[in-house]
Amino acid sequence: RSVEHAYSQEGGLAVLYGNIALDGCVVKTAGVDESIHVFEGNAKIFESQDSAVRGILADEVKAGDIVIIRYEGPKGGPGMQEMLYPTSYLKSKGLGKDCALLTDGRFSGGTSGLSIGHASPEAAAG
Repeated sequence: RSVEHAYSQEGGLAVLYGNIALDGCVVKTAGVDESIHVFEGNAKIFESQDSAVRGILADEVKAGDIVIIRYEGPKGGPGMQEMLYPTSYLKSKGLGKDCALLTDGRFSGGTSGLSIGHASPEAAAG
């Protein structure tokens, strides 16, 4: 596809910075519904992907929550496993457009929703 016929002028990814990700994090903007470009919510913190999945399936996560999954980065994981399960389960619970997900882990190209990954510094770095 040529630049003149690009899907978006900004591209499909953005690097964000803030108090949780001082060194930055990555969001796939192409997969985020415009209605949640600005998102505020209560943090639900999980120490692994497995505990996040258990929490989502047990209905501990509600609309408006921000699911934070720590210790899934290169050191903490180790190995940065793909965070597909939490996003899939949020969608299956009807929360895909009502929750955000932030992790120091990584996402695949098929991820949708407000899924922010590669948060740095990662939790295992202190």
